[in-house]
Amino acid sequence: GGALSMFSITASCRIVKPLLLSGGVFIYHEKCQDAQNLSWRVLVDEKVNTLPVRTSALCRQMGIHLAYGKQGLTSDGYCTILNDSMYIIIRKGLPLVQTRFIVAHEMGHILLGHVGICHLINRKQLNLKCFTEIECEANVFASCLLAPACVLWGCGVCEAGEIAALCEISLQVAEERANHLMLLYGQDNFLTSPLEQQVYKQFCPFIHSHRQ
Repeated sequence: GGALSMFSITASCRIVKPLLLSGGVFIYHEKCQDAQNLSWRVLVDEKVNTLPVRTSALCRQMGIHLAYGKQGLTSDGYCTILNDSMYIIIRKGLPLVQTRFIVAHEMGHILLGHVGICHLINRKQLNLKCFTEIECEANVFASCLLAPACVLWGCGVCEAGEIAALCEISLQVAEERANHLMLLYGQDNFLTSPLEQQVYKQFCPFIHSHRQ
């Protein structure tokens, strides 16, 4: 697919890495907005039009390899470069909803350029503030990719349990999305971006068949 080439790791590193080397820090709001926009771009470019988003198929389309880690893996998942290819390594035996979110989260790290900042996303090399913001960005990307707000809005789904079932995500993540939806409802803040409008249009057949 086109998204990995458009948001190439090298290009992302050129933008973000100097910010860290010069002692700068991420600006949370702007970076999380970037992560949200990137999730929309991936959905559009990879022609995703149904929920739940199939993370394994999406990785295949984008040239990202998935593999299970060896016994004793100290984290549930991480991403790395092996033989010039991007890999997401996952712990075996995790619940499906957790695995799906981990894959989407690690996709976020890859596409946002974090692998170039710190190989294997080695948290020990980053101060706490940078680590927290990098993880927040990846979480925002994963949440928006797996449960795009405009699609949930179009389907008339706003309760955490409904979101969890429709998107195949954990109740905890669904509760966070439900809270975010309530903020958007209060601000009447749907379909304000041309990119978000593209996502909505692409999902329209699915939305019409699932509208409540």
